[in-house]
Amino acid sequence: MEIHSVGYHHIHGKDFVIDRPEGCGWSWLFLLFKSPALVRIDGKEILVKENTFLLYSSLAPEYYRAHGEAFINDWFHFTVEPVDELLFRELAIPLNRPVALESTEEISMLIRSMTYEFYTGNLYSADLVDLYLKTLFFKLSRLLHSNVRSLPESSASRYDSMIHLREDIYRNIRNVGTVSEMARNMSMSQSAFQHTYKKIFGTNVMADVNRARIRQAQTLLATTNLPLRQIAEQSGYSSEFHLMRHFKSHTGLTPTEYRKKSR
Repeated sequence: MEIHSVGYHHIHGKDFVIDRPEGCGWSWLFLLFKSPALVRIDGKEILVKENTFLLYSSLAPEYYRAHGEAFINDWFHFTVEPVDELLFRELAIPLNRPVALESTEEISMLIRSMTYEFYTGNLYSADLVDLYLKTLFFKLSRLLHSNVRSLPESSASRYDSMIHLREDIYRNIRNVGTVSEMARNMSMSQSAFQHTYKKIFGTNVMADVNRARIRQAQTLLATTNLPLRQIAEQSGYSSEFHLMRHFKSHTGLTPTEYRKKSR
């Protein structure tokens, strides 16, 4: 899957309408309605409420318009490979029909983060967009097909802060503190912080920290002639020996071998 355009909390007037009888042709479209809207399914117009999503496959007719004074939605266009279509079937996400959800806060926040990364183009932005996109569909399936509800209020209230923290881990790994320091900055106990982080992102914080360190080291090895000591420092390692041991265990190559192979 690859995002080609994305928008968060777009607001249009009462005359807003999209009518694509042949669909987009080259892409799929995910819509998250944040206001009531009218959609056309099998030639009939259906009123959908806010907190409804609609996943259009390529070539499926697309018709939706405002119902009321404003039309508000999140959306993204993306291409899908055959293997991705298998994933949608496994996740049992309905296609080409509106589906109402009890809550869409998690989904909307992921789209917000995707929008930020897509248009800023920072270091690792493409990786983060891909990560957020996959996370969105797994969370969507979980909301649809399990008894797991949306985040409890205590977790949801920290969602924005957690999103910013994770972005900082991938963009600024050199200055990321220990788990204890991150928890303290969030005004949380270490156990509550780790539990909330995993609840939101489906992985623990140290897995993200280690992944970000490796990616930073790979980038510096491939694009600079910096000595290992400086690469270790800029990647958040305590020493070049720690970098070498960790790098080899995660990539199967020493930093020197990786640098030669990438050039």
